[in-house]
Amino acid sequence: MTRSPSSLRPRRPVRTAVLAALAAALLIILALPGSAIGLIRDAVAPPPAVPTSADQIQNIDQVKTAIKGYYGDMIDPSRVNPIDGTAIHTFSPNSSYANEMAGIVGGAENYLTRPRARSGDFRPKAVVFDVDDTTLNTFSYEIYSNFVYNPTSNAAFVNSGVFHAVPHMVDLEHYAEAHGYSVFFLTGRPETQRAGTVANLTSEGYDVQNSKLYLKDYALDTWLSSCKPACSTIQYKSLTRAHIESLGYDIAADFGDQYSDLTGGFADQTFKLPNPMYYLP
Repeated sequence: MTRSPSSLRPRRPVRTAVLAALAAALLIILALPGSAIGLIRDAVAPPPAVPTSADQIQNIDQVKTAIKGYYGDMIDPSRVNPIDGTAIHTFSPNSSYANEMAGIVGGAENYLTRPRARSGDFRPKAVVFDVDDTTLNTFSYEIYSNFVYNPTSNAAFVNSGVFHAVPHMVDLEHYAEAHGYSVFFLTGRPETQRAGTVANLTSEGYDVQNSKLYLKDYALDTWLSSCKPACSTIQYKSLTRAHIESLGYDIAADFGDQYSDLTGGFADQTFKLPNPMYYLP
């Protein structure tokens, strides 16, 4: 996914909750399949656009501390920051983040084993994966940048291929392929970052060779003619999914860490992955 500079980059709204609303939501969640749980769990009302009290806004330093705790922030001496040569930060395999991902992937695997053919629909089945924080985890960059996006430093991280795979997602891609699904990767990264993206996905164990990788390129992506040269994330992702289906596929599942990865149709089911680090409309 492509992100705007920090001055324009919207952040995920602070999560607030009322005890009664949580109790009611829990009753609904318990009755839903695992793939739907992620969507409802993240759909928490944001604070007001113009708060009248500081108490309506969570302290940003406390939020950063909570994010680091959620990911289990640790140093990875095996990988080097491409900018300053220091060891990068990464998530812990025993973190709440990794545990949450295990549950989501388990639900996705259960879904992918169900009979896929709808009445009269025998098109080849496909799955679509976003890249940043869906297949490759960017926590190391967020820590380096103190959660402030910069296109130049971000490109350095992307092109150096230092990102770890999102927990359990390599297994999910292999699982999908083993069950007859064609795999497509769909990212808002620009075409200029293809080499670094392919190298990173491959080094982490994804089967890019037998998959199709879409990066944003207005010169080549003719199916974006209705919105180029300034497609929103929703337009870019949904129009590209429509293009994939126009090739004869039925997208059985679409995986993304942002709602904008999942909105706009052309997927039988969507799976929202956790990402409290940033928000892309």
